[in-house]
Amino acid sequence: MPIVSPNLADLDFASIERMLRARIPVVAPDWTDHNDSDPGIAMIQLFAWLSEQVGYRLNQVPEKSYIEFLKLVGVRLRPAAAARTSMAFLLTKPEQANGVLVPAGTRITAKGPANPPPIFETDSPLDVLPAQLAAIVTARDGLLDINGTGETGPTAAGIDPALYVAERFSVAWDGKTPKLKTMPTQPVPLFFKPGEQTHKTLYLALAFNQSRSAGFKGARATLGLQIDSDEEPEVDDQVRCGESRLEIVNAFEAGPLIVEYAYYRPPAPGIAAGSWDPLSVIADTTDGWTRSGSVRLDVPISIGPVPAAEWRQVEPDMPHPLVGALKTPVDDTPAEVPVSGWIRIRFGVAPRVSVRALGFNMTTASNLTTIRGERLGRGNGRTGQVFSLGNANVAAGTLALTTRDEGRNDAITAWREVEDFDSAGPDETVFVLDAEAGVVLFGDGVRGRPPQADEIVIAAAYRHGGGLAGDVDTGAVSQPAGLPATLAGAVNVTPARGGRDAEKLEAAKARAPHAFRARGRAVTQADFVDAALAAPGVRVARAMVVPLHRPFPQGHVEAGLDAPGIDFTAETPGALTVIVVPEQDGPYPMPTTGELTAVAAHLDTLRLLTTEVHVTTPQYVRLFDFEVVVRAAPGYTTTALREAIGAALERRFHVLTGGRDGAGSGFGELLHHADLVAEIFRVPGVERVEAVSCLFDGQTPDHAERFLAWRRERQVALRLTNCPKNAADFDSIDLAGDEVPFVDASSLTVTVVDAP
Repeated sequence: MPIVSPNLADLDFASIERMLRARIPVVAPDWTDHNDSDPGIAMIQLFAWLSEQVGYRLNQVPEKSYIEFLKLVGVRLRPAAAARTSMAFLLTKPEQANGVLVPAGTRITAKGPANPPPIFETDSPLDVLPAQLAAIVTARDGLLDINGTGETGPTAAGIDPALYVAERFSVAWDGKTPKLKTMPTQPVPLFFKPGEQTHKTLYLALAFNQSRSAGFKGARATLGLQIDSDEEPEVDDQVRCGESRLEIVNAFEAGPLIVEYAYYRPPAPGIAAGSWDPLSVIADTTDGWTRSGSVRLDVPISIGPVPAAEWRQVEPDMPHPLVGALKTPVDDTPAEVPVSGWIRIRFGVAPRVSVRALGFNMTTASNLTTIRGERLGRGNGRTGQVFSLGNANVAAGTLALTTRDEGRNDAITAWREVEDFDSAGPDETVFVLDAEAGVVLFGDGVRGRPPQADEIVIAAAYRHGGGLAGDVDTGAVSQPAGLPATLAGAVNVTPARGGRDAEKLEAAKARAPHAFRARGRAVTQADFVDAALAAPGVRVARAMVVPLHRPFPQGHVEAGLDAPGIDFTAETPGALTVIVVPEQDGPYPMPTTGELTAVAAHLDTLRLLTTEVHVTTPQYVRLFDFEVVVRAAPGYTTTALREAIGAALERRFHVLTGGRDGAGSGFGELLHHADLVAEIFRVPGVERVEAVSCLFDGQTPDHAERFLAWRRERQVALRLTNCPKNAADFDSIDLAGDEVPFVDASSLTVTVVDAP
């Protein structure tokens, strides 16, 4: 039986007035005028109104007590979270530029419907190198030279030179289309053009200032890589908590990648011929160009372009294909794509990727505003001092608090933020920050030293802001302010994600019981669900835990099919899989690899050491090609019913809004034909459902290469009907534990029949 709070004042205005009126004949029998115009009745009504107000306030005592208890145990409202993105800074003329410094806090405004538009700031200073990508070329082997010598050339081998050239070289990006600023929204595919033999060598044509004093040659540079698929949902992604890298099921090809980096060293005095020499790579976080990251390398002083004489012809009147494609200067022809040097990358297995950004000048930016040198007030030496910042929603770890002691020659003391004062000594300069309210609390002299009377409290620097409005798409953050003339602009190469509005009181009250139950650990299924929903930097709308089961391992094949789903054939003690559904529009929300990684990182801090936790995507079963026959109520047209029935089915069988309670369709449920009939019958204007049937499979509405559900029975379309007639007909769908339905109503047909 639920605990019901007592109503401390259950009398309202009407009941109090009625009771007082009933007492008039007893205490004042001569009072016979009981109309509202009577002064006595007016006094009774005033008293009843005041009594109701007192009763209302009395009933707020339990609510206030609950809130005070939450404050007593340290529950605070969560501040707004800031969206974060990766930024690429573009050079005006890299071959003429010099290195510049873009300071931390450089502002870039986003385009979008929000008013005012969200403003992003760079999180750290960026040392801009005078170098930029000029072109991308792929080749079947490691040679830019296509001639060969002696008997190795195409003519000697009896091969048509034109065909030989066509299959050996591919200009993936010519430096012009798309432009660098629009490349994040128009990714450039590498290595996998239709009908082309897979290339395994990548050439990066660079444009840079060749003067050593400019800052590129001889520098240690970071080549940033942003792959399109890292920010696109993949049905076969999974991440295991506690591992240093991702377990991505069904990668383009199994096996270790071997990547070799080299650069072109042109001829020099004393060196007759150019050569490809090894390039010193310090670190590579891209795992062989299979995911976004960076390559840290030492730029050789001798890196340079391929001289005109090295671009030999295949046959007379047939120049090297790259000369025409890149307009490389040959025989005094002006260069359209300036190439100052080449980097060669050889792969053991060519990664099938599309590139959103590739360059040296990339950093991160957040939807925050930096405040510096804000004076908060003067200390008084008393216990429990409280100071308010000028702004709320302070970003974690950004408040640098100091005091200036006027009595000691303006001596500066730095203070340290702590969660609480429990372990603080009497002389420790620590403070507690309520980030949501922007309030700073100091100790009582026993646990934590309070500011003294001569000390002025100063917020040396902090960052504040955030909110859902900061979540914008790729390419939207593109209006920088105050950039040096060397820079042409900036653009975000990933969607800005992670924004969240400040927590409301009701949400904090609902969160408190779980916080007390979990106490910073995840043990039960409910703990993991709540923890996944609260993962920082990710908007998770729904999470479900499958205990004792884990996803199939990488490269697993089940019944001849790639198997990216959860293995329900065997139980694994101590293992569990968390299915994550992001807060997205559309019929089948799918998390990205980055979102899965963020959730896994959060769960890894809460799980027990012996718990094996996996985070994966849902598997979707599509319901489509509906054929509905109904009898309509008077006044309802076929068009109106078709729209209403389609909307009702999409809503009822949606992972976020479906189900009987509107909390989302159930994973692993038995979906019966009668469920469709019942939902259609609830649509206004439907008097009777004569017939319903539909097809179901694991395909996407646009028939993408990747299926949304991997199991064999999802590879072909089957029919859901009330009267199965053959092996392809079923009256119910037995969903696996990681499967959930969605409705594709684009091909819905509704037939209206007359009453008999």
